[in-house]
Amino acid sequence: MYKYYIFFLVLFLSRLSFAQRIHAVYEYIPSAMATFKENVYYDGMVKIAVRDSTPQQIQVLDKDVDDEVAPSYSITIGSGKKFNRVVMHQNNANQQLETRSIQGVNYLVTDKFPLLEWNTAYGDVDTLGKYVCHKATASYRGTTLVAYYTNAIPVPVGPSKFGGLPGIIVMLYNESANPNYWYLKEVNYPYNGRIPIDDKYIHSLSKLSLEEFVKKEDQFNEEHMRMLYSKMPMMEGVSVEKQKVRGGVEQVYEWEHQ
Repeated sequence: MYKYYIFFLVLFLSRLSFAQRIHAVYEYIPSAMATFKENVYYDGMVKIAVRDSTPQQIQVLDKDVDDEVAPSYSITIGSGKKFNRVVMHQNNANQQLETRSIQGVNYLVTDKFPLLEWNTAYGDVDTLGKYVCHKATASYRGTTLVAYYTNAIPVPVGPSKFGGLPGIIVMLYNESANPNYWYLKEVNYPYNGRIPIDDKYIHSLSKLSLEEFVKKEDQFNEEHMRMLYSKMPMMEGVSVEKQKVRGGVEQVYEWEHQ
């Protein structure tokens, strides 16, 4: 299966230089502390999302700044070109490949991605920047996704692992106490450029299923938290309740329901 995906990745990279495809740039905001730049490439068959590992620092909002979709309130720190989060998905496939890391070690992870059943039966129409957008929602791994897409660009793509709507996703977030946001910042359509990733490097990474990776990551986080709690002063009659809290969009996985 890995060779199957790598084949489509190589095919995608080889024909992108002369085919007319789409390139979208999103601003990913996982918290109030930093943002990340995410590039999405789609050739009609394969989607590749590349998130920059170098964060962008939040600035104070300037209400006088005009932007196509979202206000411009971030600056790039440094000029890092290392990418540590890449998502690859072929149309109609029931799984995706993504690179993920723990303590700076990258892995190639197979995700048996659940089918997103979008509810588009909303009368809401909003203008985000220059785009007239329609609302859609979907249940996804312990949360609800809220997307606004535009029919002005009838390409079924979006940020990260998400897409499948009648038009490109302009804004997406999850309903949570600490929601993650994606804002569309730029669109190149049609696109004739290339993708700044090394498919040989991706193919060389250690392979894990998503379940294996998440359990490995949870184990590391739990050990880290135990070390922190061990350094905290003990107070008589006071106990600290330890709960597993995930700050990302994926909050509860399929195997955790079993």
